[in-house]
Amino acid sequence: QTKALSEALHALYLAQPVIVIFTSLYFAQEFVKSGMRTNFLTVSNRKAWLAGKFLFLAVLLLVLYSVMIGSCFFVMLARFDLDFSWPLLGKFLYYSSFGLLSNLFLALLAAGLALLFQSWVVPVSVLFPLLIGLSRLLATFIKEAKYLPDLATLNLFEYEGLQNSIDLSGLGIQLFWLALIWSSAIFLTLKRDVR
Repeated sequence: QTKALSEALHALYLAQPVIVIFTSLYFAQEFVKSGMRTNFLTVSNRKAWLAGKFLFLAVLLLVLYSVMIGSCFFVMLARFDLDFSWPLLGKFLYYSSFGLLSNLFLALLAAGLALLFQSWVVPVSVLFPLLIGLSRLLATFIKEAKYLPDLATLNLFEYEGLQNSIDLSGLGIQLFWLALIWSSAIFLTLKRDVR
C-alpha cells in the first residue's frame, strides 16, 4: 500500500501542468477577439463578472478534480492489484487532499496571471517550465528557489514524508503568491478601460 499511495501522489503532482494550462486557457478566453470588452459593456458590474467567472472556474475544477481523484484511485488499485477497501480510500483521500489543495492554489495562480496579463501565454510560460523541472534546477543553484510556488509544496506529494509529519508552510507561501497576483489582477481589472 505504501508504494501504491506514493505512486498515486506522484501522479497527482504530474497532473499539475494540465491543470495550469486548463485554467489559463479558461480565464484567458476573454481576451480573444475582444470578449472581455463585450462582457464589460454588457455586464456593467465588474465585481459580479469576476465573481461569476471565479465561481464557474471553481465548479469546473471541482468536476475535474473529482474525475482526476477517481481515476487515479482506480488506476492505483488496478496497477498494484489491490482490493477496494474503505480504509484505503480514506487514507488515499486524506493524503491526496494536501496535494490537491496545492494543485488548486496553482490553478488559481494561473488564473490570476491570465487575468493580470490578459493572456494565456504568460501563465503557461511561467508556471509550466517550473512544474516540469526548472524550479528544481534553480534550487540547485539558488537557495531562495524554495519559495517558488511549486517547490514550496513539493513535500505534500511525498507519501513517506507525509506519514512522518505534515508541513503546511508551503501552502502559506502559495497563499502569499496568490494574494500578490490576485490583488494586482483584481485592481487592474476593476480599473481597466475597455473602450
